[in-house]
Amino acid sequence: MKIFRLLAAAIAALSLDGFASPARTHPADSTQTATRQDSVFRQMELKGVTIEGRTAIQKDDHTNYMPTKRQVDASSSGINLLAKMMIPTLIVNPMDGTVKNVDNTSPTIYIDNRKADATEADHLRPKNIVRVEYYDKPTTKFPGEQTVLNFITRKYDRGGYVDIRTTTSFFPAFSAGKYEAQAALDTKKVNITLLAGTTLKREDAPGTSGTEHYALETPFTKRATALEGLTKDRSHYGKLRTTYRTERTFIYADLSLNWDETPTDHHRTAVSYSQDAYPAAEAVTATRSRNATPSASFFMQTKVNDRQLLKAQALYSYGNNTYRRTYTEGTLAPVVNDTKEKANNVMASMQYDLTMQNGGTMTGFVVGTYIGNRATYTGTATAEQGIDQWAVMAMLAYAQTFAKKLSLNLQIGPLWHNYTIREAGRTRLMMWRPGVTVRYAINPKNSVSASWYFYSGAPFLEYFNTTEQRVNQYEVKRGNPDLKMQKPHNISLSYNLSLKNANISLFGQGSIINDNSKAFYEAEGETLVGTYITDGKFIDYTAGGAVSLYLLNRSLQLSAQIFVNGQKLTGLYAQSHNWFVYSIGASYFIKNFSFYAKYVPKNGVMQSSGNIAEWPHYYYLSASWHHKGWNVEASCAHIFEKNYGMRQKFDYGTYSFDNYTRQNFNRAININVSYSFDFGRKKVERTKLEVEKGSSGIMKL
Repeated sequence: MKIFRLLAAAIAALSLDGFASPARTHPADSTQTATRQDSVFRQMELKGVTIEGRTAIQKDDHTNYMPTKRQVDASSSGINLLAKMMIPTLIVNPMDGTVKNVDNTSPTIYIDNRKADATEADHLRPKNIVRVEYYDKPTTKFPGEQTVLNFITRKYDRGGYVDIRTTTSFFPAFSAGKYEAQAALDTKKVNITLLAGTTLKREDAPGTSGTEHYALETPFTKRATALEGLTKDRSHYGKLRTTYRTERTFIYADLSLNWDETPTDHHRTAVSYSQDAYPAAEAVTATRSRNATPSASFFMQTKVNDRQLLKAQALYSYGNNTYRRTYTEGTLAPVVNDTKEKANNVMASMQYDLTMQNGGTMTGFVVGTYIGNRATYTGTATAEQGIDQWAVMAMLAYAQTFAKKLSLNLQIGPLWHNYTIREAGRTRLMMWRPGVTVRYAINPKNSVSASWYFYSGAPFLEYFNTTEQRVNQYEVKRGNPDLKMQKPHNISLSYNLSLKNANISLFGQGSIINDNSKAFYEAEGETLVGTYITDGKFIDYTAGGAVSLYLLNRSLQLSAQIFVNGQKLTGLYAQSHNWFVYSIGASYFIKNFSFYAKYVPKNGVMQSSGNIAEWPHYYYLSASWHHKGWNVEASCAHIFEKNYGMRQKFDYGTYSFDNYTRQNFNRAININVSYSFDFGRKKVERTKLEVEKGSSGIMKL
C-alpha cells in the first residue's frame, strides 16, 4: 500500500545504510574559490586568477570535482550543475532531480560533511558550490556509508543573497510547476537562510493496462484496459536554517515543515475475465492521501586540536499521514481502505577522528535510531498496526597511507537491532559490519581501488507487519512479521584516470543478499493472498566504463557510459536477467548560451522481490541563457513518444502479471527561470593563496 511505501522510504532516509599533466585553461573556466581539505573552516577567494590543471583531483579516498565557471553560469540549481559536471560514474536526471550510481544505487548526499539529501542539494545556488567530493568506496570519513557525494560550499563574511526559481512543465498542457524562493544573510560568523517553495503536478495518462493470471481453485485471467486517469499532487515546504562558524567550529541547525498531498488520484479501467469468473465491467479506483512532516536537525563539527576532530548530528521528524482508497467494480460492493498514521523518527550520531603520529587516522563512530509508527485501518477491513524500532551501530575505523601510494581503510563494528511489532512480539538481533577498502595510486593521475563490505538494513514496514488489507473482491495483501533481516555483501573494483581534458573510470561491482525478502503469492480458496517470504539469494552486478572529455578549450564536453547490469534470483522463482546499457551526453558553451543533451537507451532491472521493470529510452535536451544573475532554460524530454511508460512483469506461479503503465508526466517541455543577486558582499583581495595540494594546483598570478 502507498502508505507503507512512504514509510519505507522514510526509514531508508534515516537508516544506518543511508549508514592528470597540467596545461593552461581559459580564464573563464577558473575556479573562483580554492579550499584546503577542511574547507568547512577556511577558504580563499580568487579574483581574476587562472588555474592550470585538471578539474578532477584524486585524493587518498575520493576524487574532487571542481565545476568550471561556464558550468556554474549555465546552471540554475545544485542538481542541474551536477548534471553538467558529467562525473563519469554518476547518472543524473535533471528532470526529476535524482542522482544514481551506474549500478542503480543512490549515493548518500552530504553538504559540508553534514548528512543531507538530493532535494537539499538541489536547493544550493550553483555559484555557492566550490567542489563536489565523490567517494566511490566506503571511507573512514563517512562510517557506515557505501558511496557519498559531499558538496563543499562557499562561505561569506558579510552581506546576503536572494534567489528565486520557477519551473513550468507542459506538453501539451500544464503538467507541473515548481516555485521556490530563498534569502540568506551573513555576518562574520553567522548565516541565516529562509527557504520556501511549492510544487504542483498533474498526470493525465490513462493508467495501467495488461493481463493478470490467478491460479485459484477456479483459475482465470483478468484483462485490463486503462480508459481514463487523473492524478494531482501538491507539495509545500518551508525551512529556516542557521549556521555558526569559526576557525575551528561549524554548527548547523534547521526547522522545517513539509506538506504533501494528493487530493485527486482517479483511474477508470475496463476489465474482463476469462471463463466468466466475474462480469465484465468498469473499475474505478479513487485515492486521496496527505503527509504532514515537521522536522528539525542539528550538526556540529569542531577541531579539538590539529590532530582531533569531533562531529555530532541529530535529526527528528514527525509524520501525521492519511491514506484513503476506494475501489469499485461494476455492481460489486466497493472495497474501502482508510488509514491514519503517526510516526516518530529520531537519529543521533557522534564521530571522533584522531590523526596519529604515523599519519594514520583512527575513527570512532556511534549512531542510534528510533522509529515508531502507529496506524489505524478502517473500511472493508479493520486493523491496528504498531512498530517500534531501535538500532545502535558502533564502528571503529582505521586508515593508513603507505609510501604516499597505498591507502588501506579498515572498518568493523557491531549493530544491535531491536524491533517490536504489534501482536508479534520483540525481535533482537546483533550483527557485525566488517569492511575493507584498498586504493593504490599508480601516479598522481591513475589509481585502482577495491573494497568488500558486509552491511544490513532496517526492516521495511511494508513487509514486517501483522495487518491484512483487501485489494479487491478476490485479493488481499498480508504482512509477515517472521521475516529474517537481509544480509548483503558488497564487493567492488575500479580504475580511475584523471587527465587535463579527460576523466576515465572502469568499474566492476556487485552485491549478494542472503536471506532475501521476496514477494510470495498463495491461493486460499477463491482468494489470492499476497505476502512476503525469506528465501534464497539475490545477486546484483555491474561492470563497464565511463569517460568525460573536455574539448575546444573546454567549451565542448562529451560523456559516455557503457556497462552490463544484471540480477539473479535463487531459490523460489529462480531467474536471471542481464541488460546492456549505454548513455551519451554532451554540453556546449558559447558566450552567455549553453546547450545540453543526454540519451539512455531502453533498459530495466529485476528487483530483489522478483518484480521485473523495463522502461523505454530516455533523452533530454536543454538550451539556456544567463546574464547578470538571470538564468533562463528551455528543456524537453520524450516529446515524440505518444505511449511513454513502464512495463512490469513476473510469474509467481499462483499469480503472474504483465502490465504497462502510461506516463505523460515524463513527456514534457520545461521552462526554468531563475534570478539571483547578492548584496553587501565583501570584496577580498589576497596576495597569499592556499590551494588544493597536488599536481593540478599550479596557479599563475
